[in-house]
Amino acid sequence: MDRRAIVHAFCEECVWVRSLRTHFGELFESSDQRSALLLEVADTFFHDLNLMMIEYILLQQCKLTDPESMGKDKDNLTTNYILALDWSDETRGVLVEANARLMEFREKIVDARRKLIAHLDLRARLNAVALGEVAQAEELAFWEHLQTFADAAHREAIGGPFEIAATMQSGDIPSLVHALKDSVEYQRLVDADPALLVQRYSHDRYRDA
Repeated sequence: MDRRAIVHAFCEECVWVRSLRTHFGELFESSDQRSALLLEVADTFFHDLNLMMIEYILLQQCKLTDPESMGKDKDNLTTNYILALDWSDETRGVLVEANARLMEFREKIVDARRKLIAHLDLRARLNAVALGEVAQAEELAFWEHLQTFADAAHREAIGGPFEIAATMQSGDIPSLVHALKDSVEYQRLVDADPALLVQRYSHDRYRDA
């Protein structure tokens, strides 16, 4: 298969996972005020969404660092598969070092994937075993090493570095948070002046949404 196409596809997967992590950070790791806002608007929903995103990000981090193959005709698009391609000595040295660091991180989270995310291990579930916990610095290092890996592969296979931390489009989490703030403030105004609720109802564009 074409190395260029393989590296391009891998880098796109890196962008996807990094974007999810950016969304998570903007929504849940901003400030105590942000946490209070989410708690006031929809506590259970945002609590569940938080857990869902953590599990999914852990799953994707494991997928990116899975073995290069699971058997005949079962190749995986992972760092280990990329590493198995033909590279110059200089690029291979960078890839080997970055991948070693990525695999160290993987060892800290892979049991969470095996026992609680991809499968539901009976003992882990009944004993409420804490799996997949890492320090903030360790996770930050994961993204830095993944960036180094993607840069090195992209530079030789396609040309130039490749930024995996994609720029977010206008809107997304900031727009959501702005709307949540407005809704909370609107409720405060309605509590003070119930007539506002009648005025709003007559101009409600999303009444049946």
